[in-house]
Amino acid sequence: MKPQKLFFVVFFLISFQIFSQNKNENIVYIIDNVIIKNDPERGDELKNEDVSEMNVIKNIDSLKKYGFEKYDGAIYIFTKEYQKRSNDIRQIPSTKQMNLKNGNVWYYKDQIYNGPFIDYYLSGKIEGEGILKNGKLEGFRKKYFQNGKLSLEREYSESIPNGLEKEYYEDGSLKQKGVMKNNKEIGIWEMYYPNGQVKQRTTFSDDHKNDESIAYYSSGKIFEHNTMIDGKVIKDKNLEEVKSLINKSQEEYKNGNDKSAMKYVDKAIALKPDYQNVYFIKGTMLLNEMKFDESISNFNKAIDIEPYYEFALANRAFARIRKYEFSGNKAFENNEITVTTSKKDFQIPEDDLKKVCNDLHQAIFLGDKNEMVLDANDKYCLKK
Repeated sequence: MKPQKLFFVVFFLISFQIFSQNKNENIVYIIDNVIIKNDPERGDELKNEDVSEMNVIKNIDSLKKYGFEKYDGAIYIFTKEYQKRSNDIRQIPSTKQMNLKNGNVWYYKDQIYNGPFIDYYLSGKIEGEGILKNGKLEGFRKKYFQNGKLSLEREYSESIPNGLEKEYYEDGSLKQKGVMKNNKEIGIWEMYYPNGQVKQRTTFSDDHKNDESIAYYSSGKIFEHNTMIDGKVIKDKNLEEVKSLINKSQEEYKNGNDKSAMKYVDKAIALKPDYQNVYFIKGTMLLNEMKFDESISNFNKAIDIEPYYEFALANRAFARIRKYEFSGNKAFENNEITVTTSKKDFQIPEDDLKKVCNDLHQAIFLGDKNEMVLDANDKYCLKK
């Protein structure tokens, strides 16, 4: 087991400094009786307000007693959520206390496990639950957001997805549903916008060689219709020419021919002015060229066509951020090149900052979990 990083957002700074002055100390963390084996995923942090009790062990004999003789110290933490659990619930193990062997068989205390399991976030809130039969998932496995709402429910048979699957947005609205058979989609699968409108409806054949997919705007209007016949993809003819122009634009852009790339994008816009992707592409190109107001204008057009366009929302936020980050900082210019440096300290006006944060929050809610988006949200939008 490798030493764990300090993963707490705000974690008992005084207690920790007293305990561990040596950064090279090998410390094991045990939260609600679960040994933390790996660095936690982003968003799964422990905060001061989550903790009910903390005990620090450094005595060698005590470390040996608890099986931690390889460590320089152990920190036992109990959350407030743990204290609320009944004794019966506390007896139900987590898969984080188990070992996965032979590919997909869960062992608990060196025995194949049969029975319920409950997984928890570091905060002590429920993360997921299900049932293991002969060490394999059986029936519905459910996962939850930190706010307690269901994020995913999927039916299993011997750890293979078989049956109904539903995915949700963080506000509880349905994001996707369909049926799995031996880990393959079958029948009709539907994705949804937060307003309940179908985003995409795909009909899968048993062999996945004769499928149909229809994509919609959140207004209900169809914007793309693709089919597969005998394994051959038949693309939407209404978008064939505009996509060809987009491909040419991107090829030119890759080769550094910015002006030629922009001409192809403008042709695509003239050909299909109600297609949101062309405005997104143009806005992104303008963002890279540091033409921030023009960039924002094109992202606005993309979002006017589709308000739930998460990538346009995220890029519009970055265009506003960069507008102030690089404002007035032209460091060098000649006939061939302009070098612009960013400001180390800059302020975004309150009205624009509100717009930035609204866009970032909406993009993340819709599913854009890119590290840059999450970092920007942490830096500019989280209350200090």
